[in-house]
Amino acid sequence: MNQRVLSVIIGRGPDPSTIRQSVAAKYPNSIVQTLSVEAATNRFYIEMIAAQTLSANETPSLLARKPEVDLLLRFAGTTQISRAIRQMGARKGKEFILVIAGPSRELANLSGEDLGGRELGVGSLSQKELDRIETAALLNASTA
Repeated sequence: MNQRVLSVIIGRGPDPSTIRQSVAAKYPNSIVQTLSVEAATNRFYIEMIAAQTLSANETPSLLARKPEVDLLLRFAGTTQISRAIRQMGARKGKEFILVIAGPSRELANLSGEDLGGRELGVGSLSQKELDRIETAALLNASTA
């Protein structure tokens, strides 16, 4: 199945939890998560991490019971949920990144503006981002 990943920066006003729940209800076949803006500056990086979660979701390889939590764990590079929330979780009153990953046919016409924000830009992956992608992939080995 073709998948699409959107990463949208949302301003300080909206509550990340409320936005996440609202978008998840509207797109129930998608993985929806909110992250600190420190989690990423590059849409391609987010797509790479999301691809790991989407792949794990099709096999019994998720790091957590829910793919949304798996995604957060991979961004934080840990299998500890509380640590992942502390490190990469969105905070009320601060700008955050809304990540939506799901079937292309459902998300095809969705844009950052539709979600009240702006889409993250694309760039080449830095060495730090490549290392974080590798760490996220290796988390599966630590839970085996």
